Amino acid sequence: MKIRILLLLLFFFTFPMAANESGEFLAGMSKKDVTGPPIGVMFWGYAREDQTGKGIQTRQFARALVLEDRASQKLLAYVTAEVGGIPFEIQREVVAILTREVDPNFHLGNVLLNASHTHSGPAGHFHYSEISFYSTQFYGDSYAVLRDGIVEAIKEAYKKRKPAELKIGKSIVMDAGVNRSLSAYLSNPESERKLYSDNIDREMVQLNVFVDGKAIGFVNWYGVHPTNITFDNHLISSDNKGIASLLAEKEASKNGDSNFVAIFAQANEGDVSPNLNLNNTGPGKDIYDSSFIIGKRQFLASQEILNSKGKPVKGGLQFSHKFIDMSKHPVRSEFSGTGKTEYTCPSAYGYAFAAGSTEEGGGHWLFHEGMTEKNRKFYIDWIAKFMLQSPSEELRECQKPKAVLFPMGETKPIPSLPQILPYGLVLVGDLSILVLPHEVTTMSSRRLKKEIKSVFKDKISDIVLSGLTNDFSGYITTPEEYATQNYEGGHTLHGQQSLNALRQEFSQMATELLQGVEFSKSSKSEPMPTDLSDRVRPLKLPESDGITSKPNQILKANENVYKKGNPIVCGVRAASPNVGYPNVSSYLWVEKKEGTGWTRVRSDADFDTKFVFHKPGFFDKGLGKLEIIWETNESISNGEYRLVHEGVYLSTEKIKSPYRIECPTFQLQ
Repeated sequence: MKIRILLLLLFFFTFPMAANESGEFLAGMSKKDVTGPPIGVMFWGYAREDQTGKGIQTRQFARALVLEDRASQKLLAYVTAEVGGIPFEIQREVVAILTREVDPNFHLGNVLLNASHTHSGPAGHFHYSEISFYSTQFYGDSYAVLRDGIVEAIKEAYKKRKPAELKIGKSIVMDAGVNRSLSAYLSNPESERKLYSDNIDREMVQLNVFVDGKAIGFVNWYGVHPTNITFDNHLISSDNKGIASLLAEKEASKNGDSNFVAIFAQANEGDVSPNLNLNNTGPGKDIYDSSFIIGKRQFLASQEILNSKGKPVKGGLQFSHKFIDMSKHPVRSEFSGTGKTEYTCPSAYGYAFAAGSTEEGGGHWLFHEGMTEKNRKFYIDWIAKFMLQSPSEELRECQKPKAVLFPMGETKPIPSLPQILPYGLVLVGDLSILVLPHEVTTMSSRRLKKEIKSVFKDKISDIVLSGLTNDFSGYITTPEEYATQNYEGGHTLHGQQSLNALRQEFSQMATELLQGVEFSKSSKSEPMPTDLSDRVRPLKLPESDGITSKPNQILKANENVYKKGNPIVCGVRAASPNVGYPNVSSYLWVEKKEGTGWTRVRSDADFDTKFVFHKPGFFDKGLGKLEIIWETNESISNGEYRLVHEGVYLSTEKIKSPYRIECPTFQLQ
């Protein structure tokens, strides 16, 4: 008996990783609504104050995957939220809540909050908002909705954890992106470019999650801008990546799995446009059609990977995490490329930033891509000084050849953009995830991955880059791309040594992980980002307190009979959608007659519906007009339907009450 026990103990301690190598993880997935205020708030992404919300094309969601390494009990939460960017302030608060209310094993290194980077979501959730080109206002309501939605998604995924098998697969995404900054890409050495078959990364890497042999969801990484929905749009939209998620979840629902979660994470999209015509259009007949086409192409690639199962993930979870002060970070000679120690710079926007990406519609008419220090204009510098301040000569020298427009890192009493930024390296078995808050160009991503691979060698099989994660801080270009000062170089905030600094730091993190040095809750990570929570002044949402009578009027009724493929439109009187925000689950419903009752078959979360709110006129007594639109197609079943608007109004007694308006029924045939 003693010999048997001794042999069992010997086996256990000799093979401690056997359980992990056979796929012994716990996993859970979930998604929660994080839709921003529907009207009146400037959208985040195009930096246009005239682009404010007027309704919803698709709602915004946060989708979460929580993993637990059963052997070590380490956790990982990976979230993609359908917003333009996620500030570090939200990650800090999410981690604090999770540590307090869910599990003390959550920390800054294992909670990864990735932004899909849609340009059609409301801004107003960044603390750095007083001097910002993406938003000049901060709304506490929408900040709380995003933060709490992420928390609830992680909480629910954590509660759903079950023994799971993780498998990695790959596929090529055909015709879903094009390099929008080709001249900058071609500035990289020809010998380096010849190592790759294309000027963008078309490969999608996907982590499939199986419980009891059945897929419960996945997370994949593929870099492309969600900018099919252009700056002419005023409807909240999750754009192509959101469409891909909805298509994947709808496909799973057809097969009886209504809880399937499809995470289309953002990766190295820095110079990749979905507008294949390279003139802010394409490939569809309009912006919404283009978004659907590019989303569907990503969806089809994900299905190919899902159906092929993939190869099992081997090993457990490991984390490295650090904060780096990018305002003056030393870059050693072996990484700088100059033979001596160089430094990054305090953040600054360049002239080329103001030019915007020509292929995505461009920016201000005073600027064009390619403007360098040699192209400075005294009148532009004077205007910039009047708007903010002039840069120091030291900053101009550090940022060369960028023509500095706004010295965001030199403003007083604090910089106008974060200078201390979060970075991380996560191992999920033999999958390596680079975590950084930037938009990374194709060749920059390749150099970072090459650096990691040179350290890990055959210890890892796959590397993905999780961009726009845990904060937002502009672009990362190669030094050669930076020198061209296309839009991406003008928006590389910390100068031409930015990529080399990250190559150095990720190499160090990989080396530490290889040596068993990991980040944990007790790890010290100095310096820390500035906490601005006591400086922000939350604003009241626009048009959220308008007093009206109860809306009950149909302004433009739909017809009685429609052929499939035709849009159905009904106009009704409505209170401002912001009055009921965020407590209205859907402002529109499509309902189908089933027997003697009605079944909801569509909401404003679906990609074939939308609503547009028109502000009240002088004689409208505070009530606006709301158009409900349903774009039908041949796959929809025949039957009797109706369009419905639901909302909340504020009475003269200052009481908020729900209301519902049903449009006339119609036959779809």
